[in-house]
Amino acid sequence: MQFTRQETKLIERLRKQERRWPYMRWCAVAIGVLSTIVWTGWGWVLYKLTREDNRGHLDSVDVFLIVMLWTKCCMWFVIGMGSFVSAFTKWHGDVNRLLLLRLLDSQQKETVTDEHVV
Repeated sequence: MQFTRQETKLIERLRKQERRWPYMRWCAVAIGVLSTIVWTGWGWVLYKLTREDNRGHLDSVDVFLIVMLWTKCCMWFVIGMGSFVSAFTKWHGDVNRLLLLRLLDSQQKETVTDEHVV
């Protein structure tokens, strides 16, 4: 089987991702844990500030800041949890990528042995 130039680049990119994954999984766990902890803390502080408001009402600037910070807290919490979960579901590598690379390796070995026999 002959691959085009673009397919060869994609195969090399898959091999590079597979080599990097043992280091990147720890980065994904760290990003997930840190962003979840930090933005949950900010969300908790924001919640406490709105509950302990002595004035009884909020100005429009206060509401704007609360909405901006709350959406960021929720967004980064979801990103952190997604990173954390994807790191643990793919801890030993992406199964599809691993299977594809193994199939390509076996195909190349068969091609090389067939060329030497002929």
